[in-house]
Amino acid sequence: MEKWLSLWSAGQEKTAEDMAALKNAGFAGVEIWAEHLTAEKDMELAKEAGLKIGLHLPFHDLNLASPFKEVEDLIFRVNQEWLEKLQAYGGGHAVIHGGMAWASEGEEEAKRLVIDRLTRIRQMAEELGCTILFENQIPDGLNYTHIFPSSVDEWLEILDATGTAACLDTGHLAVLGAPLEETVARLEKRLVSVHFSDNDAKGDLHQLPGEGVTGLDTAKLMHILNENDFDGPIVFEINPYTYTLEDIIRHPSAQFSN
Repeated sequence: MEKWLSLWSAGQEKTAEDMAALKNAGFAGVEIWAEHLTAEKDMELAKEAGLKIGLHLPFHDLNLASPFKEVEDLIFRVNQEWLEKLQAYGGGHAVIHGGMAWASEGEEEAKRLVIDRLTRIRQMAEELGCTILFENQIPDGLNYTHIFPSSVDEWLEILDATGTAACLDTGHLAVLGAPLEETVARLEKRLVSVHFSDNDAKGDLHQLPGEGVTGLDTAKLMHILNENDFDGPIVFEINPYTYTLEDIIRHPSAQFSN
């Protein structure tokens, strides 16, 4: 297992000194947010620091369940551009969100669109030597719309229908209320990456592990992952509006070696 950081956690502006600090603290890689204005510069900084590179594909305005052909065209164009950049910088994986139906009543047709588009994006990534990771989400508690996926069962269904690998977000799973150990076991070899944070089991607060109510610390997470032969990145995804980069690096939860 490797210790990574989502660069969302470092705020909008990152420096060479930030990357060096991560490298010196034992982080093996960073996951760059394509929606940051500095994303391509961040790729260069990470490469110069000797960090592995992953990508979180843009998801604002790129709804995989959109009924509009214009949005579909934009989804493929923008994701192609970012996957090509990821390939150019030697990156390996890209995380993608599943989007949402316009209304819960349109769930079935929206799911068909998600499966079709995700399959095509997965194929696009493979042609570029990259791996697409489909991330679990938090359902809409009011049921105005349907978030994909809104349950572990639906997540597994879409993963299998599209041949896509999985990124497990522990914070999202805690709000959903699904058991972590059982979910990891059900994912089996589909699981390629983990987003790690804590919360109050009500909202996705992105707290440092141990500061929420989930009771999930690094040792427990690593034990569960080891029991299931997981050997991918554990990506700390921590709220930059609550914590500094130094807070994250020095926190007890981040004190483990790759």
